[in-house]
Amino acid sequence: MNVRNAIFNPQGKPAAEICFPYEDNTFDVALVKSVFTHMRAPEIDKYLSEIARLMTDRGRCLATFFLLNQEQAELKQQGLNQIRFDYGDDVSHYAYQNSPESAIAYRESYVMELLAKHRLMLMRPVMYGTWSGLSDGLSFQDMLLIQRRSD
Repeated sequence: MNVRNAIFNPQGKPAAEICFPYEDNTFDVALVKSVFTHMRAPEIDKYLSEIARLMTDRGRCLATFFLLNQEQAELKQQGLNQIRFDYGDDVSHYAYQNSPESAIAYRESYVMELLAKHRLMLMRPVMYGTWSGLSDGLSFQDMLLIQRRSD
């Protein structure tokens, strides 16, 4: 898909305007690896809306993020974060002041609010990555296993 990203594809269509060209309730599996870590908040909102629309009732989505939370902040204070997200606002922080889409982290509670907004939920606790300084991460980025809410 020809999706705009200031770093990787500056001439593409804005992600917040994208509708995935598939019918509702047709995907059992979605993988969004190292995508949300390069997208702005309105774009993530739109993509989660599309994921919720496309997933079947039994569907699962594995998505990666850089999540900002209290434990990550404490590790940052100790100098253990492998990426420093020093620029941004209350919702998101980015690593490079002049190139936000190179690496963007989101407040964990904001991501959970977006999931709830789109009737999505975690299937299991967040699998935190090693980027923040944790030594026992399963991956570099934080991983979320997501499903639609059944209500």
